[in-house]
Amino acid sequence: MGVDTVGFQNQSLYFAAAQSASQQLARQESKKTEKSLFSKISFADTLKKSKEEAQLVSDGLPAELAGMDSESAIVFLKDAADMASDRLKEKQSPENIENYRTKIGQFLKYIERNNFEVIEKRRFGRNRRGRALAPYYQIQVINQKMNNLASDMLYNHSKNLNLLARIEEINGLIVDLIAA
Repeated sequence: MGVDTVGFQNQSLYFAAAQSASQQLARQESKKTEKSLFSKISFADTLKKSKEEAQLVSDGLPAELAGMDSESAIVFLKDAADMASDRLKEKQSPENIENYRTKIGQFLKYIERNNFEVIEKRRFGRNRRGRALAPYYQIQVINQKMNNLASDMLYNHSKNLNLLARIEEINGLIVDLIAA
């Protein structure tokens, strides 16, 4: 009743070789599918992302938002505005003021672009003078959570926004003096 060690070694070598061959075959298959998927999707994704980046830049938004979902984009823009606010509180230089104005503007543009829908409703009939009645507009809030975040952020940044308003007022007075 001895143990056949030679047969056991042969079996373990056989299974080790079979396992190694199957792993190698699996690696080759995954490389093939990875290459084919990468080459097919990569160009289309790159093209789509570059178009999205160009659209964002033309709208005055940062190109980093391309490919982000709306919640991630809101967090990104809010963090950028908060960091600009902190820099403005530390040092009130013209560069920091302009950077803060840009970041707040980008945040508000994104909220306006993605959270509100303006619906134009035509009215039929004529007014007293015989002209067609002007249409009226209705604004719908798409995401109430995003709207609340925007109002909270604007409330928290009210001091800096008041500073910007005063600076804009002073700039307007300077322009008026130059024009006169």
